[in-house]
Amino acid sequence: MSEYRRRSRRAVLAAVGAAAGSLSLSGCVDPDSEWVAADVPTDATLHDVAATADGAYAIGEDGIVLARDDGEWTVRLENGIGSAGDGLRSAAVTSNGRAMWVAGDSGALGLYDVVADRVADFSAPREKTTSWTAIAAAGLAGDERLTVINSSGELLRGRRDGADVAWGDVTKPGSGSSVADIDLTPLAYGYVVDTDGGVFESRDGGVSWSRIGIENAAVDFGAVAATDSGHVTVAGGNGVLYRYNGVGWSRTTLGEQPIAALARDRDDALAVSSSGTIYERGFDGWSRLTRLEAGNELLSVALGTARTPQLVVGESGTVFERRY
Repeated sequence: MSEYRRRSRRAVLAAVGAAAGSLSLSGCVDPDSEWVAADVPTDATLHDVAATADGAYAIGEDGIVLARDDGEWTVRLENGIGSAGDGLRSAAVTSNGRAMWVAGDSGALGLYDVVADRVADFSAPREKTTSWTAIAAAGLAGDERLTVINSSGELLRGRRDGADVAWGDVTKPGSGSSVADIDLTPLAYGYVVDTDGGVFESRDGGVSWSRIGIENAAVDFGAVAATDSGHVTVAGGNGVLYRYNGVGWSRTTLGEQPIAALARDRDDALAVSSSGTIYERGFDGWSRLTRLEAGNELLSVALGTARTPQLVVGESGTVFERRY
């Protein structure tokens, strides 16, 4: 039995909470700080960006993995997991920030240990070689829970135990449409959204799913971010956001362009439209920050931490940083 499995539930929760606190400092960002374009050593499309205990990482086309170190971006992996060159679509970080999971084309799936600078290839679990479109992780590195979804709307959950991952059965939580995004909370709650206005919740780590909304949404959802069962936000077409408080949904509209990406902690959130408009939620609700003159479609956003600024990435190696 691993060290983490021997801990009491209270100790695990305390450790997760402490780690989450160290990785989230979005409330400390100066509201007047500027977004600036970063110099990166690639023109590949960057599909996702994540903050870890070792700083920020971006992943994308042909399996490229970029790392931000002392304010400079460098190539950490050029050809992805197993040097196969399969594109990477999604990244997820453990609750203590020590491990980053990545998933993408042709069943590409792997672990990057940011502390040890080591890669482990877990591609094609359950012999699934379809493209993974999103991955979520929760828990401490070495004992984390994983959930991945593919372009066929299938969901696969796993549990890591040291060097191994035990994979469960494949399920299909969506309403028949494509499942677009997924998020996990520290206490085993899971949320997925589909392209037919559906939001689904799991209270048992992804074993079973039930639909919790959204009636008459008339929106293709593309992003979900959750911190617990009472703090869930989903976003999609027409600039629409819905917020779930554990009982019901409230609706907000941010502009007219589709929301391409969403990130949040318990108190703060960022959203970015595909055309480059950045929105921020604080104590008084949502406000428009700025419109980035990207010239390329934006695809992912990340909150700032003690080691990283807030970040937006997209096509043609686009990276914007909100420095403070």
